[in-house]
Formats: sequence, C-alpha cells, structure tokens
Amino acid sequence: MMIDYIGSRIRILYYTDPGLALKKGEIVFETERTFLVKLSISNRVITIFKSNGVFEITFKGKRFIIGGHKLVSKPWKRVR
Repeated sequence: MMIDYIGSRIRILYYTDPGLALKKGEIVFETERTFLVKLSISNRVITIFKSNGVFEITFKGKRFIIGGHKLVSKPWKRVR
C-alpha cells in the first residue's frame, strides 16, 4: 500500500519561517522534499519544504503529528 498525502489536510505547527506557522490547507502536490499546499483562507498555493517544519496531517480520517524530516522521500518509495 502506498501512502499518498495529496488531498490530505495539513496544519503547520512549527516552521523555520514563523509567518507560515499555524497555517492550514490541503496538500495538492508532493515531491521528494516539498509539499504544495493550497491555503484554506486565501486559496493561495505555497511551497513548503518538508524538512523545515513539524506538521499535523489528517490522513484517511486520522490525525498525525510528524516532523517533516521523516517525510523526506519520494512518494512512490514510501510503502506502508
């Protein structure tokens, strides 16, 4: 089973840029090192580097808090 975060809800709990902390949105695309997130409030799409933050991700109805450095991998290589 592959884990695909596209379409999952994300909340940025901590980020190296404090202006992005506590932003919420939906993951619209994922690469090895980044998420593209459509922000809930402005509908703007931003690029988030996974390794620079701590995230709360709602995936298949469950919430997970995870350090972004643990998510740095190619999506198709992530097997659960």
